[in-house]
Amino acid sequence: MVAAVAAVAPGRARRLGVVLALALAAAACQGEGEVTTTAGSNPTNQVETAPSTSPDTTTATLGSVDPVDLIFTGGPVVTMEPSLGTVEAIAIDGDVIVAVGSAVEIARYEGSETRVIDLEGRAVIPGIVDAHTHILSDMGGVAAGQALALANGITTVGDASVEPGLPEVFSEAAESGELRVRTNLYLTRNDPCGVDRGLWYEAYPADAILGERLRVAGVKIFSDGGVCGILGASEVFLEGFEVADPYHDLDTLTSYISAASDLGYQVLIHAQGDLAVANSQKAFESILDGAPNVMRHRIDHNAIVTEDIASRYNDLGLVVVLFGSSEACRADLPWTDFYKDNAEEPGEIVAANPDVVFAWHGDDPWLSPISPMAELFSLVTRGRVDDDGSVCEPPDWMAGEGVTVEQGLAMMTTGSAYALRQEDVVGSLTPGKFADLVVLTHNPLTIPPGELPDIGYLMTMIGGAVEFCAAGAEMWCPGWTAPQGPSATSSASRSDHGPELVFDGVADGESFWSSGAEPPQWIQVDFPVAATLSAIRFVVFQNPASDTVHELEVLVDGEWTLATAFTGFTTTGDVLTWRASPGIENAEAFRMTTLESLSWPEWYEIEYETGS
Repeated sequence: MVAAVAAVAPGRARRLGVVLALALAAAACQGEGEVTTTAGSNPTNQVETAPSTSPDTTTATLGSVDPVDLIFTGGPVVTMEPSLGTVEAIAIDGDVIVAVGSAVEIARYEGSETRVIDLEGRAVIPGIVDAHTHILSDMGGVAAGQALALANGITTVGDASVEPGLPEVFSEAAESGELRVRTNLYLTRNDPCGVDRGLWYEAYPADAILGERLRVAGVKIFSDGGVCGILGASEVFLEGFEVADPYHDLDTLTSYISAASDLGYQVLIHAQGDLAVANSQKAFESILDGAPNVMRHRIDHNAIVTEDIASRYNDLGLVVVLFGSSEACRADLPWTDFYKDNAEEPGEIVAANPDVVFAWHGDDPWLSPISPMAELFSLVTRGRVDDDGSVCEPPDWMAGEGVTVEQGLAMMTTGSAYALRQEDVVGSLTPGKFADLVVLTHNPLTIPPGELPDIGYLMTMIGGAVEFCAAGAEMWCPGWTAPQGPSATSSASRSDHGPELVFDGVADGESFWSSGAEPPQWIQVDFPVAATLSAIRFVVFQNPASDTVHELEVLVDGEWTLATAFTGFTTTGDVLTWRASPGIENAEAFRMTTLESLSWPEWYEIEYETGS
């Protein structure tokens, strides 16, 4: 007889009056009815208080179990917990995971009021953790950025460039209940150009909880350019571009790190060029002085890493955060041999540092695509999904430099949770952790790597509550209530000019969406339920007036179709109108992409009509 074995939250086991005793590794040897229980220590730096757990692991024979609120079964549940692997089902009670295991074992948790969701082959993975992003602060406001994050399965973020005044913005969003994504703030010591801002961050103590799902994670220091200024690199990496020394000499950088570390802050260093990376490594070496890196100090970006510094992360015990996307779509640019030999090599960096925990970052919205699965494809294959959805294959000098799918997905879940010092509460589908998970159309661990960009996001859950449900995926979205109106997202947004302004009914003054960036840029409107789309009107805001090219696409049954193109001279106040008779049935969304314009793509209002 085959034993039904599951991993169960220890808090749950205590409620059942059982005694804990044996390690998870023994799960494969358990007898019928035996349940394996695991737990980690209760963290002191978590955004919310998870159920307290014991550091011991135990097995006990259970005669009965308490019913739970929710069960997902009928599809692969990718736990990302090495000792658990991929299982058949998961049980959730309230905001935490109670148990994972076989469908038979998890069925024991079903009660008369338990909601059971049949995945019908769809996959469940942990919520994506983005260790370094700007999607909430730089997408025109928390609401706009959060909508885009949730639609892409992102449940926890590290906002990596929080300037003076922004902590209050996040706190207000948390207090109002608007903030749903678990958010960890990195407060800036200097600005992107390297100008010192001083110790303003001291007003927000290390690990301070600023609101529901909102925490101060650490301090960020820019050590070279990229956003502003020039990369600190030893050689030219792209013909026609200059390189420079890092922003700070070693003593200054060390003093910046020391000032934050002495106050208990984790330190995140922005370092792109090899000189900036080497300088950061030397500064951390001085501060750690041979001691373990208990604060999880990290170096982010690591775009150009030479052979002499590649394995130094391992020696120092640093946390390393790498880009997901490659430059495959710009491979024909005049990259120098120095770049080809020392960049685009995540696989080599990972192999050179066997004891390092690696994390991924999307760095959104400044890098495209905004899609973890597309970036997983890039991490693995070194190809890239271009802005128009086409796939760019990697050149020979870039091919073969990727990580495995397992390594890449770990970087996006457990690795990034570790980088944020949140691995005890998020990052894997482990009993006792928060029920943050994503339902995908396919299992990324079993689908051919070339098909990773085709994986769709069906549902995003945070703390047991559905926060995003794709049109047509309602059967996998327990308790979901569709928004009453449309939602707007965009490729980028200027502060205080988010995409939601296209629905406020105001077509004058400062009430317009602005991308804040050169074309191509897009704005997308998603319907709460599929509808028959018959007309759309775009009210232009544009300075200066110029010839423009816009393309309008409509999403039907998951496929984008070009509806029309607008070409010609436009100025503020013009109205671009599209009509269809009969209307387009089963429309889920539409997207307007500005391909050419002398101004940043911007719109006052967007109006649409549905029905025949």
